[in-house]
Amino acid sequence: MQRTTTDLSAEAISAVMGAVNPLLADAFALYLKTKNFHWHLGGPDFRDYHLLLDEQGEQIFCDVRSNPGHKLAE
Repeated sequence: MQRTTTDLSAEAISAVMGAVNPLLADAFALYLKTKNFHWHLGGPDFRDYHLLLDEQGEQIFCDVRSNPGHKLAE
């Protein structure tokens, strides 16, 4: 893994990680809940909601993976 260079001190990096990690955790929890609804819904509008939640879940997952803070947390 290539390390990212930065002008931040080790303490500043820890502070940023401390602020970003809970946000990433919340976003990932939202992704998991969205996928749970995606797989456990029913009713007359099943297909529409199934497709909507699938798309939303993928967007959330892409947002989490593309977040620069995700690289800090690894």
